[in-house]
Amino acid sequence: MKASVKGQKPRLATEIEEDLRTRILAGQPPVGEKLATERALCLTYGVSRTVIREAIAGLRAAGLIESRRGSGLFVRASSVQAPLWQAPMPEMQAEIVAIVDTLELRAAVEIEAAFLAATRASPGQIAQLRSCHQRFAEAVAAGEKTEAADFAFHQAIAEATNNSAYRSFMEYLGKRTIPRSKLGLETTGEPYRAYLVDMQSEHLDILEAIERHRAEDAREAMQAHLLGSLERYRALSQS
Repeated sequence: MKASVKGQKPRLATEIEEDLRTRILAGQPPVGEKLATERALCLTYGVSRTVIREAIAGLRAAGLIESRRGSGLFVRASSVQAPLWQAPMPEMQAEIVAIVDTLELRAAVEIEAAFLAATRASPGQIAQLRSCHQRFAEAVAAGEKTEAADFAFHQAIAEATNNSAYRSFMEYLGKRTIPRSKLGLETTGEPYRAYLVDMQSEHLDILEAIERHRAEDAREAMQAHLLGSLERYRALSQS
């Protein structure tokens, strides 16, 4: 992996993502082949599963890997395509910085919200979460906009904490919770659809952890989901 710069150690997830990216682009493993399991990657890099999940989220967003539920992670045949996250126009820089700031705040709150939801959610609230996830999946399959369904899913998690402050927080953020529509990304191509499919998988990881009342798993799944997004927007802000 890359050496530290000016004595400062890079974020582990970013460092691992860059190392895996280099290997994948060099054909190790080749297109269509399976990536090592999360457990194996944890042992290889000597880090927690949360760190590995953050690194994997970045690789998914770049279109380098895809999830096949029940089978694992595979190198995408489309990995040579242009990445989803392109360098922004200068006028978008302020917007991206604001998005990063909001995501940092969301991460501080929503990671713990997922933990609390897993310990407190009622059967009805879990059913609502599953319904929100299903609406998101249907929107992805139909090629429709997903922002409203995405926000509804996160809002349902806040509801499932049974803490009114979490609900108020999500209401306060509103549309800022789902910022990707502001960036003018190409939303009709395969890279964007693959990004949404991976997001759908991340949502399902969160949902299933809450449904099974596995609080620590819910916290880790939300952390990987949000911090992966945060790293992608940070990279944009530094382009």
